[in-house]
Amino acid sequence: MPDAHHEFPLSRSDLQLLAQIGFFAAQSGQRGAAAALFSALRVVRPEAVLPWIGLALADMGAGRAGEAARFLRDEALRAHPADPELCTFLGLALIEAGHLAEARKVLQELVDRECAAGNEAQPHVRMASRLLQSPPPGAGPAAARSTALVEIPRDPSASESTASPA
Repeated sequence: MPDAHHEFPLSRSDLQLLAQIGFFAAQSGQRGAAAALFSALRVVRPEAVLPWIGLALADMGAGRAGEAARFLRDEALRAHPADPELCTFLGLALIEAGHLAEARKVLQELVDRECAAGNEAQPHVRMASRLLQSPPPGAGPAAARSTALVEIPRDPSASESTASPA
C-alpha cells in the first residue's frame, strides 16, 4: 500500500481547506459532515492531532461534551499520548461537560509542563491558561464561551503542536 503522506494527491493547502470546512461544519451543528471530513483527514494524516480535535469539537457542537471528553481521553490521547493540544481540548470538553475539577487538573498540569519546557507562547498553552480563568458552565451560553476561548489549530498535516512549519 502506498504511503499516503508522500503520495496523497492533495496539497497541504487542500488539506487545510478541508479542515476549515470541517471546523465550520462543527461550529454550525453539522456533526455528520464534520465527522466525515475529520475521519477522512485521520486516514490521510494519521500522525496529525487536528482531525481528533475536529471530531471532538463536532461532538461539543452537538451538545455532547461528555462524549467529546471520553473520545479525547480514551482514544485520541491513547493514539497520541500526552499531546498538549489534545490535553487542552480535553480540558475544554471537561469544562463543557461540567467536570470542572478534572478539567482544572488536566489544564494546570499541561500549563505547568509546557511552561517548564519554555512553550508558554504556544497557542494551546495560551488557550489552556484562558480556560483555567474562564467562568464555569452556566455563566453564559457554552458555545459563545467556547468560541471566545478556542484557538483552532491551523495545520492538518502537523504531527505535533510544537512542530515547526515545513
